[in-house]
Amino acid sequence: MAPDGKSSRQSSQENTRKEIFRRKRATGTRLGEKYFIPISLAPALAFIFLFTLYPLLFAVYVSFQKLDLRRPNLSGFIGADNYVDVFTRPEIQSSWAQTFIFAVMAVGIVVTLSLAFAILLNQTFRGSGCMQVLVLVPWAIPYVVSGTIWKWIFDPNFGLANELLFRAGLIDTYQPFIVQQWPAMFILLLAYVWVETPLPTLLFFAALQSVPQELYEQAKIDGASAWHRFRKITFKWIRPIFFIILVYETLMDIRAFDLVFVVTAGGPADFTALISFFTYREAFVNLNFGRATALSLTLVAISMLLIYLYYRFLKVGRLRLRIR
Repeated sequence: MAPDGKSSRQSSQENTRKEIFRRKRATGTRLGEKYFIPISLAPALAFIFLFTLYPLLFAVYVSFQKLDLRRPNLSGFIGADNYVDVFTRPEIQSSWAQTFIFAVMAVGIVVTLSLAFAILLNQTFRGSGCMQVLVLVPWAIPYVVSGTIWKWIFDPNFGLANELLFRAGLIDTYQPFIVQQWPAMFILLLAYVWVETPLPTLLFFAALQSVPQELYEQAKIDGASAWHRFRKITFKWIRPIFFIILVYETLMDIRAFDLVFVVTAGGPADFTALISFFTYREAFVNLNFGRATALSLTLVAISMLLIYLYYRFLKVGRLRLRIR
């Protein structure tokens, strides 16, 4: 019996050691799993903090400072004065107003034209494939190049637009359209529509391709008109893409800079100085980085507010894409 008892105790001790080892191993595994995620994410989080979060926090700090490189001796903390200037200074108020007018016109024209072009491209006719390629050409051209082309077209000395209008007898002499307020705004709008329409057209076209043709055939059998088919079938089917394009174009319009810089340079008399261009000029021409940073952060806040309003009231998040 003694040997059996001794063997039993040894077996019990061995089981105990195995149980302790299993628990330690399980604990180590849990600790490893616990720290694995933060350790794995650390490089990416460090990169995000270094190049995204830190610049944003520093921008917030600068926006509460008077940082005017023309008067460095007057630099210092001024509280919310820069933000007060963003909404009270007459020249900035004018820039906000021009940005709003430009955005409303640009969104309406781009969305309408892109939808019309997409419906046209969705039809079957000779050369439709070639047109689908050509419609993307303006989008492939850099903004600066497109802006330069449109500036040359309306050049007051040798521009194509002046030549055509003169030959048609609509003007008696070449006109300096770029230095006239509303003509300059319309030229800027034309250049913007030229470069922005292709991408929404492509998105609308892809959405139209997903509409089941059986719905149109059934509607024709029922005697539905073309407008009724568009309203009840086409638009309802592509509505998710429509709202996404609406959000995208609104954000692009209020941030438009390249074309303003190249085509009009904010003129004449700041009539086309959209808020993004005004911010650039405030920072790199007037060297008032405090006010320019406040303008930038205000523009970011307005963009986020617009996104929220779109998603809240248009219920973009509840829409679902339909796929055949």
